[in-house]
Amino acid sequence: MRVFAVLLAAACVLLSACGARQPITVAPARDPRADIDALVRQGCYTCLEEALAGASAAGLHDAAFEAALLLALRSKELGLPYEAWVARARDLRPAGADWREYLDVVLSVPPDPLSADRDELLKDAAAYRKPRETLERWRQGLAGGPGSSLFRAYLDVSLACGPLLFNQRDAAMDAALQSFGDLPLMQYRVGACGRPMLLAQALEQEPALVEAHFELGRAELQRERADYDEALRRFHLVRAAFPGSTTIAAAIGMVHQQREEWDEAVEAYEAATMLVPSHREALLGLAISFSHLSQHHDAIAAATTLIDLGFWYAADAHYWRSWNEYRLDDLPSARRDIDVAKGLDASPPALLLSGLVAWRERRIEFAEAEFQAALDRDFGLCDAATFLGGVRAERRRWLDSLAAFQHAEQCSELAVATHRKAIAELTATDKSARSQARRIASHERAIADAGRRRAEAARNITAIQRQLGTTGP
Repeated sequence: MRVFAVLLAAACVLLSACGARQPITVAPARDPRADIDALVRQGCYTCLEEALAGASAAGLHDAAFEAALLLALRSKELGLPYEAWVARARDLRPAGADWREYLDVVLSVPPDPLSADRDELLKDAAAYRKPRETLERWRQGLAGGPGSSLFRAYLDVSLACGPLLFNQRDAAMDAALQSFGDLPLMQYRVGACGRPMLLAQALEQEPALVEAHFELGRAELQRERADYDEALRRFHLVRAAFPGSTTIAAAIGMVHQQREEWDEAVEAYEAATMLVPSHREALLGLAISFSHLSQHHDAIAAATTLIDLGFWYAADAHYWRSWNEYRLDDLPSARRDIDVAKGLDASPPALLLSGLVAWRERRIEFAEAEFQAALDRDFGLCDAATFLGGVRAERRRWLDSLAAFQHAEQCSELAVATHRKAIAELTATDKSARSQARRIASHERAIADAGRRRAEAARNITAIQRQLGTTGP
């Protein structure tokens, strides 16, 4: 009996069976859908990629399908290739007509117009464009149907943001915000549709939503006083995250071109053409930027590529090719191109260049007619007045020449006043002066050019008055 008691005590010690036993608990398995939904709600591009990977690994084909289509839409918005995401969605699409319709909805949303070759964009638009009635039927169907309500609301806003449903845009955005206004995904979608303040909210909640910087940068350019520095800062943040975006590279080039920063414009436009060699806006930007850098052969090459592609920007391309041929003293080529440009668009700059080529060709009367036509179309084209005075002086038509130079002098004075007023508005505060320094410098260069034209016109006026033996007109 004593031996039995000893053994029982030892067993109690070894097995801890003498006290109350704690039940073994197993943590419940975490539902992967919760993590996937959280990533989608965060809304950033990398978040959506993670959601797609997680849903695919978990066999959640409906969630994976939605994530793939959201990535396709985001890629269209950012000017990234989107076809691979569409193909992935096709492979993942659950059975049922409604799911297939979601794919049609995404395909009907046009990509950003700077994202690809314009002819390719037109082909895609023709293939997937739907009439207004179809878009409205789709919107009605998105009120119900399979899939998450957040996904359907995102599609609904994407449809309403299109040009055919412009009058329905605000109502669609308001409805989406009422249900999902606290989510970065929906804040981004509505913000990009025309309410940029929501983009800032989305970024504050989800700093990884770096793509919001692109639309915020575009919004900076739409202000009454565009903040080019801030726009470029945001554009470069997005470009670093999405180097494969043609849209972002082209947008950066356009800002630099507008600020007359020709080297930087060339760098950005070349990045765009590396991605899409037939990118029309980038090719035209290269032709213009190389022209201002006096890299005439490069400018001609860019313009020629644009001309060979056909149709888009043909008048501009022929103009800039002629502009550079003229400066290389290739007058026959310059004449051929400027005649084509005038035939497509007889703009004041085209008429002015045609007159310059004609003057060098020693077609004096034709040159005078071209300068006069340019001035008739744009009374403020000071160079046309200057050259008109010069060609009339060569023809010894002194009174007509005097009138043209007087016009050039007055025109230049007005230009100086206009640019000085612009500088005064840009320097209203120290802060605005610092932020607009490059624009101010551009106006100052224009003032210097106008001042030189005015001085030249004044000298010519004095010389002609002496020739006529007068001291006044």
